[in-house]
Amino acid sequence: MRNFFRIFFCILSCLCVAAAFPVGALCPLPYLLIPIGAAALFALLMMLCKNGIRRKPAPKPDFMRSDEENRRLNEQHTDQ
Repeated sequence: MRNFFRIFFCILSCLCVAAAFPVGALCPLPYLLIPIGAAALFALLMMLCKNGIRRKPAPKPDFMRSDEENRRLNEQHTDQ
């Protein structure tokens, strides 16, 4: 769900930046601050969704580990 919101806020931020060009060309300067502020807000929300809690992947057997560690990891994977 967090990935969805990150993409959603990124798209909204890009749309606000794109809207700033015609607003800046057709309206006075104070009106330009509205889409730029909205773009900054959506970019901030995108970053908040991106910096969530990340889980470490489960360790897998590998040739760099000792045979005992690999056996223990294999037993953990078969128990699940």
